[in-house]
Amino acid sequence: MDQVPQSSPANQPTGLENTLAWLSALPVALIVLLTFVDVLGRYLFSSPIRGSMEIIEFSMALVVFTALPLVTLQRGHVSVSLIDNLFSGQGHRIKRALCDSISAVALGLLTWRLFMQSLYDLQTSASTVVLGLPNAALSFVLTFFAGLSTVVVLMQIWRTCQPQGSIK
Repeated sequence: MDQVPQSSPANQPTGLENTLAWLSALPVALIVLLTFVDVLGRYLFSSPIRGSMEIIEFSMALVVFTALPLVTLQRGHVSVSLIDNLFSGQGHRIKRALCDSISAVALGLLTWRLFMQSLYDLQTSASTVVLGLPNAALSFVLTFFAGLSTVVVLMQIWRTCQPQGSIK
């Protein structure tokens, strides 16, 4: 495989990657800011921010699921390459397509279950205890990002299976 120099245009983030990176950074920034202000308020003024834990919990879920399509797009998932040296050329492409297909099934199942949970949260009007934040809103957002990850891995499978497609 040819290595592309770090400064080449092929390594420059796309608009989608930039957008996903910013969407992942926003909840992290919220967690940091909210934790800082909450601790400051708790220890200096004996007045913590009401519902801060609920907001942080929602934000943590957003961090994971907004980053999921980005990690999938960049093929950044943890992988074990015990058998990679056994394959080359067409065999490597087949192995990659097979592994990506397993990922697509797993992400598809995750998306489906999140969607079912979203519908349940909507039907039951489930909400957080302190602030009353609707769980359905978060569930639908998580469903969207899981679905986007599924689409990304399906596109990767498509590219891998193309005769002229090169593997990153």
